[in-house]
Amino acid sequence: MSKLISLAEAEAGDLYTIARLTCANPRELLAMGLKPGVIITILQKNNHGAVMVALNAQRFCINHALAQHILLATVRAREVHLRTAPIGARLRITGYAPTAPSYKRKLLAMGLTPGTEIEIVRHAPLGDPTDIKVRGFHLSLRKDEADALEVSPL
Repeated sequence: MSKLISLAEAEAGDLYTIARLTCANPRELLAMGLKPGVIITILQKNNHGAVMVALNAQRFCINHALAQHILLATVRAREVHLRTAPIGARLRITGYAPTAPSYKRKLLAMGLTPGTEIEIVRHAPLGDPTDIKVRGFHLSLRKDEADALEVSPL
């Protein structure tokens, strides 16, 4: 595992996995969905130390004092596209493309949730559909569905 840093030290624009919550009462963070294992994007930081983060389609502003109690690990590569990943590639779903909100519900219903590991089984000759293996099941994704998923290599 990579070195842990606090949310207050994180760089804007980067992708991180929440590793641990060290605050005395993490109930509010857990209610927002900010829990260990979740992948977040740092959107911006202000001069007072507040940090704006994105979790799927949600955005949260966290004050500096609380940000110091959220420990993060960096996520390796960021720009991987499901349709261009090689056959056999193992990927982790990090979120959904903000330009494709109409597919999010369908992808969630198929079990394609952030943090889920998938494997590329095959690409059709013209690139549509892409077959993946997720949680022991095989799924076929159309181009638009595949483009709606944000993934990173394992």
